[in-house]
Amino acid sequence: MFQTIRWRIFYKRKNIGFGYKTRYILLMMVESLNLIFFFFLLIIFSIFINTNTSLHLLLTAEILWITLYGLTFLVGFLFDNLNVLSLTFFFLIFSAIELGIGLILLLIQNVISRSINLNDNDSNFLKFFNRFKIKLYNNKIKWK
Repeated sequence: MFQTIRWRIFYKRKNIGFGYKTRYILLMMVESLNLIFFFFLLIIFSIFINTNTSLHLLLTAEILWITLYGLTFLVGFLFDNLNVLSLTFFFLIFSAIELGIGLILLLIQNVISRSINLNDNDSNFLKFFNRFKIKLYNNKIKWK
């Protein structure tokens, strides 16, 4: 009941900036904290999973940048701050550049090692070099 009275008081108040109806809707969304809680769970879930592939590591970093973008966008709209809104544009561009560079590095790693696995226990690391080394070792045994 207290929350409804507070929203009615806020709804009747005139605000400078974008419309008070829009601000009312945005504050209702932040009041419930569903979106921010969802982002928080997404970040925690992606951090506690064992990242053993480069692709998963890249997607985790991208989720963190998009979450930061979403939160600064929301704060910029709530406080009607143009500096924070321009910062969201920077985060969006930076996340796109980071994704592009990450995909290029992933492709280079795939070409070099023929695997996108980061585990040291994997026997496929530098697969072609290992095959060549095994062939040399087998040839030495056959010569004796």
